[in-house]
Amino acid sequence: MARHAWVAAARIADLGTRALAQARRRLAPLDRRRYSRFRSEKRRREFLAGRCLLQRLGKGLPFDSSPEGGVKMSGRFGASISHARGWIACVVASSGRPGIDIEPMIERDFAKLGEWAFGSTNARAHSLISREEFYERWTRYEARIKAFGDGKARASHAERTWLFSDRVALSVCVPGHSISVRFRRIGA
Repeated sequence: MARHAWVAAARIADLGTRALAQARRRLAPLDRRRYSRFRSEKRRREFLAGRCLLQRLGKGLPFDSSPEGGVKMSGRFGASISHARGWIACVVASSGRPGIDIEPMIERDFAKLGEWAFGSTNARAHSLISREEFYERWTRYEARIKAFGDGKARASHAERTWLFSDRVALSVCVPGHSISVRFRRIGA
């Protein structure tokens, strides 16, 4: 089980073009091929931003795109990346497969989304959920999907959520019970 996890988040714009260019030069072979297939400049920037954060957090460990999608790190280390609306986040765990999700807390129809995402037919109960409560639940659910392939919580993994003052929610799901999770926000 993992004993340590490192988490970083940033606005993609705060990373700067120099850092993204450096991340591009350091891409591993499968990452280079994957990057070349992106047609949208926005998607290319998101990909490089994720690799930039991973290069900073990865403690010098080699990584590359996984044939199944996502990231494959060397040894027992695991990693996950999330991007949404100009934000990027990544987690590196000393062993096992972690998951991460980041979401700006925009206004939505929380009653309908809650019913769809969490299965309750009680729309009134979902309409009483605050924006922060919804995004905390939603990002934890998405982090679990990245860690396990489904949104169910597991006793084998620890979960942690941060709500930023600029209305962004970030959750991680990492292997292990007594785990040290170190968070760093870049550019804040």
